[in-house]
Amino acid sequence: MNINTTNINNDNIHDSNPTSPTMSINNLISPSNSNNNNTNHNMSNNTDIGTNTTNPMGSPPRRPSNSPQFLDPLATPRSFLRNISTSATPSLIATPPPPFKYPLPLTNSQNNKDNVQNANVSGNADNIFVGSPMLTNSPYYDARTSMASTVSSAANLKLDDKLRYWRHDAYLKNLYETAAFWGNKVMTITGDSSDIFWLAQIYYNMGQYVRAQKLIWKLMDTSVACRFLAAKCCIKQEKYQEALELLGEENPFVDDGYRLIVKNTEGGIQLEASMCYLRGYAFSQQANLDCAKRCFKEALELDVKCYEAFHELIGNHMMTANEEWDFITKLKYDEQLDREEAEFVKMNYISMLNKYEHLPEIKAARHELESWRLSNNVDVLLSHAEELYTQCRFKECFEITSKILESDTHNPECLPIHIVCLHELREKNKLFLLAHELVEHSPDMPVTWFGVGCYNYLVGKNDEARRYFSKASTMDSHYGPAWIGFGHSFAVESEHDQAITAYSTAAKLYEGSHIPSLFIGMQHLQANNILSADEYLSTSSKLCEGDPLVYNELGVMFYQKSKYADAIDNFRRALILVDETKCRPQIWETTWMNLGHAFKRMGQVDLDAAINYFQKVTTMTTPSPSALTAIGYCYHVKEEYEEAILYYHEDLLERCLEEMILFVNEEKENERV
Repeated sequence: MNINTTNINNDNIHDSNPTSPTMSINNLISPSNSNNNNTNHNMSNNTDIGTNTTNPMGSPPRRPSNSPQFLDPLATPRSFLRNISTSATPSLIATPPPPFKYPLPLTNSQNNKDNVQNANVSGNADNIFVGSPMLTNSPYYDARTSMASTVSSAANLKLDDKLRYWRHDAYLKNLYETAAFWGNKVMTITGDSSDIFWLAQIYYNMGQYVRAQKLIWKLMDTSVACRFLAAKCCIKQEKYQEALELLGEENPFVDDGYRLIVKNTEGGIQLEASMCYLRGYAFSQQANLDCAKRCFKEALELDVKCYEAFHELIGNHMMTANEEWDFITKLKYDEQLDREEAEFVKMNYISMLNKYEHLPEIKAARHELESWRLSNNVDVLLSHAEELYTQCRFKECFEITSKILESDTHNPECLPIHIVCLHELREKNKLFLLAHELVEHSPDMPVTWFGVGCYNYLVGKNDEARRYFSKASTMDSHYGPAWIGFGHSFAVESEHDQAITAYSTAAKLYEGSHIPSLFIGMQHLQANNILSADEYLSTSSKLCEGDPLVYNELGVMFYQKSKYADAIDNFRRALILVDETKCRPQIWETTWMNLGHAFKRMGQVDLDAAINYFQKVTTMTTPSPSALTAIGYCYHVKEEYEEAILYYHEDLLERCLEEMILFVNEEKENERV
């Protein structure tokens, strides 16, 4: 989110240290920059460094700490559950699986269960769905194009088929009590395993998970679909180990590299892929993220249409940006889908990848989707908003997120970026109203309390902000923005150990994201723990090579080591990335300042270069007092005293103007209150 920008103030004429702009979080959220609220930070060389207060989605403020810094305050979001035991896996789905006989989800009228049509599909997990649900060829499809078209057909049905008709019609209309009532009657009359399955499905949608599980218990030895439904019931009851025992800890449909599943000819989502996804979800809830990642990847390899698996991998940052690109682009789309469908799915996925890497290809994919008349699609717009967010173009990003929320109110993927943009634009009233609306209508969503926390963070109520960030993380321990905001609320008060603990939790949850490691490194820099800062910043740079903030912080670290040439290289690398990604240059004025200070420390020969960089800062926005002081100091060292005095006077004037503007704004704020 925001960039925690650290400005160097030359109030002490002797010297200055560089500081860090602060850029932000990709969804944990996406990267961004911050506003400039300077506070003094005394370094060993008597330099005062100003620091920006950052948004909970951006980098933390650079402030001094008088307390010792603990190097290993790692915290886990939840305790690790017991190890998975393979012996708990039922022999039914051991590898390789025995031939299964699956009852059809729905069969035509039969007078007794002995005549139920079965499909002997020997290892084909999808064939549970073969057969017609009375009037169509798809088991889960019973929506008629018009009620009139089915009246004459329904009039000729027998009683049990009419009951099925009523059950399915009520099910599609979300009249679950009605569906359960008639479903119970047809199940009692026929004893059909298909009718048992559908009644259990209705109970599941009613939230009666134990009831559904008990109903299909005896069918799990003959139906993979029933076993899958039972596992879903366990997941809803948070019985993750029991769900794994039902699903198996490994894919049971693969034997020595030979896949027993035949190609899905119906075009739906393969049941085997769905089972892999559910298996991965159970592992993730047990904090076994390596196994979860493996299962999600396997689900997508089996069926590229399994979006839940894609969302878990990408949305939870289980892979680095380059790993995401390599995996998603190499999926076998053409082998599973027709050419047009394959291209369509691939472009959708590419458009949603991390915006720090392969940005030209991602933009090309988005333009390709627009040719399919998806220019106003929520996900396509959100992809564009994320791109603008990483470029710190918050006003433009806010315009797009506002458009998204107009058509898709309270979209949980869009809300975090929208909230962060409101924070960056300092729209206190709008953020307050949005938070109030979310509390009223969506109190069960973590993003609601994240929004409330961001509002309190914006108005300086850090204790209240922590309370709401904590509530969001309690509702969903995997919710990264809450952990980042929680860390920022400590960082702004120079509570380094608590901030590092929160960031470390986010790092454990989002192993593929560079943002938590970056923030941990920044905290160690502020505490002057250079070795620890080097470790975390190096890790962050390996995870992501496209974030300018990483190189700014590396430059600050080398500056503090007195390795000024290395510092200059990293500051320049940061500015090259800023130019390549079309970021707003004004956001990165701190990096230009840092570059000037590094040249200044190189000696008399490089003072002219330092002056050029400081003067560039003065042309970006309203003249920066810190830049004016730095220019005056350089002329002072060069013994050009008239020029030095000129800039010192201009610096004093700008500081007075800043104080006056701040006073007027405070008066206006008090009048509104």
